[in-house]
Amino acid sequence: MSDYVIRDPDFEARVRASFDAQGAMALMGIRLVSAVPGAIEMVLDISEKVSQQQGFVHGGVVTAGLDSACGFAALTLAAPSVEVLTIEFKTSFFAPSKGQHLTFRSTVLKSGRRVSYCEAGAFSDDGRLVAKMSTSIAMVDMPNGWTPDKTK
Repeated sequence: MSDYVIRDPDFEARVRASFDAQGAMALMGIRLVSAVPGAIEMVLDISEKVSQQQGFVHGGVVTAGLDSACGFAALTLAAPSVEVLTIEFKTSFFAPSKGQHLTFRSTVLKSGRRVSYCEAGAFSDDGRLVAKMSTSIAMVDMPNGWTPDKTK
């Protein structure tokens, strides 16, 4: 992790504000656990509201968690004037999600000024890999005056 270029010394506050402004994560019950340069950890408390018909966490919820983990990992290394948008991802599923929690961990493989590449995994309570994602994340200029504020 020491090879990462930190472009924003206040990255953690910015990541947390952006996460808090994202309604999708709140709707699904996913919370941000840690944000360090080039890496994110988030946790989903598994409940019926995120399940599919067999009781496992719905694949769309798993994918959304992985996607957000990758985006926020990329944001930890982004310049202060930049936001992130996913431009491509691939998800592979390996096991159904069982237990009480699903943990999403993402790392930045390559941080660029215009595109970053990330990987994320979703892990069950026993550490089993449930799903893995690889992404390309675009660095986009923030509109003047825009802030991650969910009250607007």
